[in-house]
Parts: sequence; structure tokens; C-alpha cells
Amino acid sequence: MKVLLLSTVREYYRQHAGLFLVILFVLFGFLSSREHYAFALFFLKDPNGMTYLLGLWLLYSFFAGYYVQQLWTQARYLFIYHLRLLPAKILLWRLSVMAFGLHLPLILYAFYLTLISIQEKILNATLPLSFFLFGLNALLVLLAVWRLRNPGAHAQKSRAGGFLPFPRPKNWIFWTLEWLLRERGITVLISKTGVFLAMTAALVYDSTGTYDLRLPAVGFTLAYLLNCGLLYEIYHWNYEIWRWTRNLPRSANRRLIEMLVVSMLCLLPETLLIYRYGTRFSGMDILQLNLLGVGCVVLYYVQLYRKAVLFETSIYPVFAGFIVLTLAILYHIPLALLAAGLLVAAWLGWHRWRV
Repeated sequence: MKVLLLSTVREYYRQHAGLFLVILFVLFGFLSSREHYAFALFFLKDPNGMTYLLGLWLLYSFFAGYYVQQLWTQARYLFIYHLRLLPAKILLWRLSVMAFGLHLPLILYAFYLTLISIQEKILNATLPLSFFLFGLNALLVLLAVWRLRNPGAHAQKSRAGGFLPFPRPKNWIFWTLEWLLRERGITVLISKTGVFLAMTAALVYDSTGTYDLRLPAVGFTLAYLLNCGLLYEIYHWNYEIWRWTRNLPRSANRRLIEMLVVSMLCLLPETLLIYRYGTRFSGMDILQLNLLGVGCVVLYYVQLYRKAVLFETSIYPVFAGFIVLTLAILYHIPLALLAAGLLVAAWLGWHRWRV
């Protein structure tokens, strides 16, 4: 069961993490809470709402089923056909769990519709959702069973040029972001989901009254620090996986500047979210908040070079730093000064601890 889930479900979300990130950016970046609510009411109250929803879910299920069909035809997935040796009940159960994992986005949206229906007192409108999910799971199981009975496995030749339609740029920043999206897509997806939820909560709370910049600065700092997982993955790649990067003809200051650019690009979705929903923030406020976030994540990245530790251990200084930074913000220390202090500390630490 574990092998089936890891080899299929995890690979599905890893390879399509970019797609889900785009969907996530669209949902949080361009649609407000009122628009989400309006779509939910349309699906629940309109006579044809459930029909449209079923059509969208069918497209997603066929997309997932087509992926399974193509994935299991690869030569490295020949082991998956050993499932045919299992009894029928056990086989169907394991394939059902796999289908459940592939349909997780649909299940989460069904849960959201259920919450809206409870709020609107139209819980009966959600009855078709359970039938839809069971039917789509059964459809995916049938597609998987058909593939197991008709292997058609063949080795697929990889393209020499990769997945890009143009030559890969000779740039460390591009290589880092490419590796992060292709090999750690699930980490990016989970991190950005948590960041978006924290940012949304801070923006919603900020809209309930008239506050100065200190309140959103504390909330956004917590959200920025949720990107520490991404920075640790970049450190792990540079320090352990791609070791020869240290032999590239780059000065220490250039390496730090490139890391600053990577951090800014990683925090770009958060900046766009503030620009989209933080209507009361001026351009200077957004710039200060963004620099504060960049300073936090870059300082975390630099201190990883002080001592090689596990990710769980590297988080401990983050909690203490967040408390100190919160107190500094509450005592009216300008955000620009705090951001400059974090960047200077990162620069000093980089020249002291870098390898």
C-alpha cells in the first residue's frame, strides 16, 4: 500500500505541483472571498449547478486517470503489475485508497461546499456530492484495473533537451528555482498553502479595524517564516546534493546577492497577495514588508551554514528570533531599520560561516 501511494499519488502531486501552484495563485490572488462564496452558492442553489460541478470534476478525474495510464507504462513502473497477484478485494481496496489520494482536491472542495451549505441551511443540496465522489473513485479504479490487465509497458526515451523549448540558461538562480519546482514541488505547494492561509488571516484581521503597520508586520513575518522549509531545501541542495556549485567562479558577495534574488522570487506570491488585498498599504509599506520578509528568510538560510543540522533542529532559533522581532516591531522600531539590520546580520554571517 505504501509503495503504491508513494509511487503514484506522491509522484502525481510532485509532477503537477506547478499546476496546483498556479491554481492556488489564481484562487488566492485574483478571487476574493465573496467570489468564492458566490461560486459555492451557484453550485448549491442553481438548478444546473451540480451538473456543471460534475462536469468539472469529471475532467479532473479523466486527467488523473490519463496520468496513471501514462505513468504505469514507463519501464521503471513494471513492479506495479505485481498487484495483479493480490486477491480481488485487497486489490480494489488499495486502488480505492489510491483514487482517494488523487481526488483529494475534490474532497477538500466538497468539504468547503458542505460548510457553506450548513451556514446557508441547505445541507440537503450537498447530498449529490458523496455520490459524485464515490462514482469518480470507482471510475478511476476501473481505469487502473484496465491498465493492470493491459500493461503495454515500454521504455520511454527521455528528451535530451529537457522539458524546456529553449536552451537552459547558464544561471544559478534559474537552476535553483528549476530544481525547487521539479524535485521539491510538493514542499513548495504545502509551504505556499500555509503561507497563503497565514497571510489571508492577517489581512482579514487587519481589515476589522484601524491599525498601524505594526499589526500586519507581525502577522506577515510569521507567514514569511513559513518559507523556511523552502530555504532549507535550497541549502540542502547546495550543501549536500549539488556540491560542485561551491567551485563555480563566483565571489562570496555575488553568491549572497543571488540568494537574495532567489528569496525575493520565492516571496513574490506573498507580495502580490498584499498588493491585491492590502488596499490600505502604500507602495512604501509593501516594500518595507517585503524587505522584512527577505531579511528573515535570508538570515535563516545563512545561519544554516554555521552548523549542519536537521530541519527540525534549525527551526528552534526561528521561534526565538520571531519573538525578539515581534517585540522590536511593537516598540515602534521602523520596519526599514529592522530589515536593514537583518540583511546586515545575514551579510556578516555569510562571510563568517559560508563554506
